Amino acid sequence: MNTDRMNARAGVLAERRAEQLRDQLMATDLATGVRIERSDGGVTLIGRNLRRRMLDDARLRNFGR
Repeated sequence: MNTDRMNARAGVLAERRAEQLRDQLMATDLATGVRIERSDGGVTLIGRNLRRRMLDDARLRNFGR
């Protein structure tokens, strides 16, 4: 099999898996006032005092694990 075709196929499979993971993270229940937005690199958590809240809330601290 041609290495270019193998690399192209691997790239397609990686993109598909990344999309599945983004969709799974987008469906996660989060604390009130926190939302998830898609970004070029994956997803971004947005909320007031998010850094402090991540220390107190296990759901936010363990997001994506």
